[in-house]
Amino acid sequence: MKIEKFKTLLLIFLIVLSIYLTGQIWLQPSEIIGNQKENNIKNSEIYLWDKIKPKKIVAVSDQEYTSYKEEQSSKIWDEFIPIFKQILKDDNLLVNNLDEINKVKGVELHFASPIPSEIFIRGLDAPNSDFYEFVKFIKKIHLPIEGNALFLDTGEEIYKITTDVNIDKSGIILLYNNVLSSLDFDFSAEIEDVEVKAPIPLNEIIMNPVLVKSEINIEDDDYITNIAKTYFDENYDYVRKSVENNSSVNYVYKNEKVLKVNSDGLLEFYNTAENTITENDVYSNLLAALSFTKNFLGFPENAYLSKVENIQENGNFGFKFIFDYKILDRPIIFSQVRNERAVEIEVVGNEVVLYRRFIRVIDYSEPSIMEEKEALNPVNIIKSNIDLMALILMEEDGMEIESEELIEKNILESINEIYIGYYDPSRKLNEQLMRSVWVIKTTEEIYIFNALTGNLVEIQTIE
Repeated sequence: MKIEKFKTLLLIFLIVLSIYLTGQIWLQPSEIIGNQKENNIKNSEIYLWDKIKPKKIVAVSDQEYTSYKEEQSSKIWDEFIPIFKQILKDDNLLVNNLDEINKVKGVELHFASPIPSEIFIRGLDAPNSDFYEFVKFIKKIHLPIEGNALFLDTGEEIYKITTDVNIDKSGIILLYNNVLSSLDFDFSAEIEDVEVKAPIPLNEIIMNPVLVKSEINIEDDDYITNIAKTYFDENYDYVRKSVENNSSVNYVYKNEKVLKVNSDGLLEFYNTAENTITENDVYSNLLAALSFTKNFLGFPENAYLSKVENIQENGNFGFKFIFDYKILDRPIIFSQVRNERAVEIEVVGNEVVLYRRFIRVIDYSEPSIMEEKEALNPVNIIKSNIDLMALILMEEDGMEIESEELIEKNILESINEIYIGYYDPSRKLNEQLMRSVWVIKTTEEIYIFNALTGNLVEIQTIE
């Protein structure tokens, strides 16, 4: 009898629980899926190779001619991608470890930091286990003009990849010759009786200043509201909105998902909701990051993947993808004081848990401000500032004044790269002037000088 009563009570309890849970489904707003619906993203939905691309190219001849120009880099990259796919699809390719790259005539493609090779293998639909067994990252690619081999630098190891596949390099060769004929360099200079052995660009024509503004106008209420509605979709009616004293706007859903548009135009998104981990490899997480970006303001023009980091969120492992970008064919140099990046995306289990975006666009409201000018010769800038560079380094390291000559010599001998960029000093919402700068890179520091006045702007430590 007691067993029968227990069964009856259990049945009643289950019926009541079922009714309650059904009511919750009908009464509660559906979970935000909006722009994160596409967990199972197909490669064909997103073109990767205008987002994963070199930061710079080097045409290797009798000397090394470096170009940061976006147009030149993109054209060579577009020609290289099908060649790389051909090579990876060769089941008989040979992978050999080398001590160094044999610098023969050819094209070098330099990434901002090592990129996981899995992205190339899966993105090009060329599963090659022999290649992946050796090459886990790619930092630099050297493609000789002649022969059927290429060289890969992982950042730690050098590999020679040899294939029997017949490769058509006619497009690459044409672009290679165009780069050589378009660039004007010196390849050494003498300063304070010390030889600086680095390619030195000459006769650089720059735009100065460049008037820019944030791509997100915090003062446009309708625009900001549409950003929130685009993300939260049908759940927007359940979102709490608040405006801070500095005009930053916050949108919060269930204390789990936060969208913040800062007064300076920085956009931030946080997702603290627990999620079910599905695939968690770097390739599928990258596709999730790019899909989110595509559907949420779109991918920034001339942006490129600059760094991939491993992360851990609530005990789960994932990846951070960092993107930088160029403007007017030149790289953007952010002040290291702000530690700013154009786009940062953290993904765990194919779900975006953090998204930060700060993009500048050219403001053409006052075109007369922006003028084309010739940059100062960087060698003259270094000559005028080498004593200051040494004194700053000595002060930081607590060295004696007697060491100044030796410090100057060490700085000059350690210079390995010189190029033009545009320096973004602050997070001013609009009417911000970017200055053209010479970037002088040594083994430990990056010296940034105004390209027209020669004044020292900032010293950055190499990470």
